[in-house]
Amino acid sequence: MINFKQTPPDQAEVKEYIEVQLKGGRPNKALESFLNNGGKVLSFNILWEDRSYDGGDKFYVLNYYLSDGTVEVKEVISANSGFYPFPMLLKKQKLSKKPILTHCPGMNLKPEEFYAPKDLLCGQKVHIYGRDCLIYDCDDFTKGWYRANMSID
Repeated sequence: MINFKQTPPDQAEVKEYIEVQLKGGRPNKALESFLNNGGKVLSFNILWEDRSYDGGDKFYVLNYYLSDGTVEVKEVISANSGFYPFPMLLKKQKLSKKPILTHCPGMNLKPEEFYAPKDLLCGQKVHIYGRDCLIYDCDDFTKGWYRANMSID
């Protein structure tokens, strides 16, 4: 006979379970970050040197959202360039430093490390799903934010 007994959860889990059952809602763990950093976006200009046959230098804007640590990458489209406008290279999501590709999304058991503001510095490269992109500039808000919040040695 198989014993199906489980160890009881700790008191915090029991309290959260009871609050949800009583329609008290779920705790929002990212609320403080959202309230402190809502609407604050670090914006970087990046360059991808595409070395394919019909490639060339492609310019993008990388936006890092401080409220939730997500990243989006938009292409800077120049008029009459002859390229089809494909505005989004990466939709708003967390960007893994070394992506772990699995057969089924969400089935990753290894811990992933995501890009943070300390990893996004001018002159360094950011790896975006097989593309090494050079960060060459940022906007005035981003420069001021780095001066105020980061001590770079």
